[in-house]
Amino acid sequence: MARSLDPETPQLDPADRRRSAQVERLLATAERVTESLDLETVLSAIVEDARVLLEADSGDVLLWDKEGGRLRVVAVSQRPTELVGFEMPFGQGLSTQAIVQRATIWVDDYRAYPNRCTELDQYVFGSVICAPLIFRGEAIGALNLHATDGRRFGEDDATLLGTFAGHAALAIDHARRFENEVRLREALAETNDELNRSLTVQQQLAEQVLMDAGPGGIAEVLAANLDRRVVIQDHIHRVIAGASPDGSDDWRTLLDDGASVEPLSMPVRVGRDLAGHLLLSAAHDLGPIDRALVDVAVTGVALEFAKIRATLEVEERLRGEAIADLLSGTFPSEAAIAARAARLGHDLGRPHDLLVIDVEPMDALDEGQLVALIRERAATKSRRNLVASVGGAVVVLARRSERRGQGPRRLADDLKVAIEAVTGPGTATIAMGRPCDRPADYAAAFTATREALDVMVKLGRRGTVVGDRELGPYALLLQSSSREGLEAFARTTLAPILDHDGRHRSELAPTLRVYLEEDRVQRRTAARTFTHVNTVAYRIGRIEHLLGRSLGDPATVFDLTLAFRILDVVDGG
Repeated sequence: MARSLDPETPQLDPADRRRSAQVERLLATAERVTESLDLETVLSAIVEDARVLLEADSGDVLLWDKEGGRLRVVAVSQRPTELVGFEMPFGQGLSTQAIVQRATIWVDDYRAYPNRCTELDQYVFGSVICAPLIFRGEAIGALNLHATDGRRFGEDDATLLGTFAGHAALAIDHARRFENEVRLREALAETNDELNRSLTVQQQLAEQVLMDAGPGGIAEVLAANLDRRVVIQDHIHRVIAGASPDGSDDWRTLLDDGASVEPLSMPVRVGRDLAGHLLLSAAHDLGPIDRALVDVAVTGVALEFAKIRATLEVEERLRGEAIADLLSGTFPSEAAIAARAARLGHDLGRPHDLLVIDVEPMDALDEGQLVALIRERAATKSRRNLVASVGGAVVVLARRSERRGQGPRRLADDLKVAIEAVTGPGTATIAMGRPCDRPADYAAAFTATREALDVMVKLGRRGTVVGDRELGPYALLLQSSSREGLEAFARTTLAPILDHDGRHRSELAPTLRVYLEEDRVQRRTAARTFTHVNTVAYRIGRIEHLLGRSLGDPATVFDLTLAFRILDVVDGG
């Protein structure tokens, strides 16, 4: 059964010399303990001096974590150091009872104590005495001493230990306060260093913007100061710049789809528009200071993107004005317009193919986005290709390629696929103009190409690619007539031949088309249709009979040729 002695009613025996010596030693020890401000030193001194004062075999100090509801061993004397850090639930052990009773208590045989902590049964405890550590009315822990040689603690020991525990609680509180102050000073010093670093980095980032170092300069500053890999992308995730702390190109690993750790991604906005992305390697999360630095860097990148956008807008305006003058022929001389184009990085002295593009409807893109899309796609063929918006259509001046299969038709087909992947099938109509070798060639070529495009749109043939040569001079006639009237004319003109081919599965219409294209030369017609010249002669005679008209008559030839052209446009060839 545990016995207790209230520390507030000590029963001192002044005649006891041994006790007087202990009290003197107690005061000296207490003074020495209170002089130390290191918590670990204080705790170790408390338990060691208490053990020596009471001639105990071992001892320990436990501190009470009220919020966690735990008692934790923080110092030991003559016990295995592995006990330091051991925790037990508040409610077990003699320490709990001493704290609850707010009095020093002891037991003669701890192994028989019913409320002991059974996890400590592996250690030998005999008589155990425990004093609560109370400071300003608040219990903060307990001081335990153990005797294993048959010695038993008593009331005198309780009085002495209770007094010592009061000094110990005061010393622990002082040490805790000092430790907190030291920790606070260190935290303030660290925060001050971080703030100074932040200001320095912010200044470096601002300098990169002011010196026009571009996104690459910002990436390098951020990588060096955050010790992270950095990648800057535009709004469609094209890489604009990248940097690594060691100056290598391992920042590219941030772009790997199979990376084990996803990079941190921050959006870069110019106004409300998403202009790009800033990626950081994500070994660990960003602290408040680093997060602020990243925000500054994002602002800097946004400014760079804004400058780039403004530059591009100026270039786009100048490019549009130059091309408009080129295509309208309103320039003072070929040398003057060539010089304007050269300042924009284009050489009009080289042959170009002309493409005019109409996209309808434009629900998915605005005009600027359409031009950017076409320019990006055209650049995959040649960075010298020139793209601009002129008169509601997009014009492409494509540098002539000498490589086989890389002509304007291939480029037009590629552009059509790229555009309709965004705007939808059948929305892009492209007309190819005649080649232009010098600035003086562009105005006439553009007029003819635009007319061909207008004819295709007027006749409902959106979503096709056509060359102005395929319509030729008939474009003027086609442009001035209605689709219904043109189609009626074509089918009426060719009706006898088409009906005959339909009933007899003959080849009169194909033969007639080739015959007209070969300037009515039967031998060349036979070679192209892989038939005998006599067969061609027979078919021509049959055609004249069905039509009731001679193919030697220029008016008949014009009507038939126009009819075929109309059907090519209306039926898509």
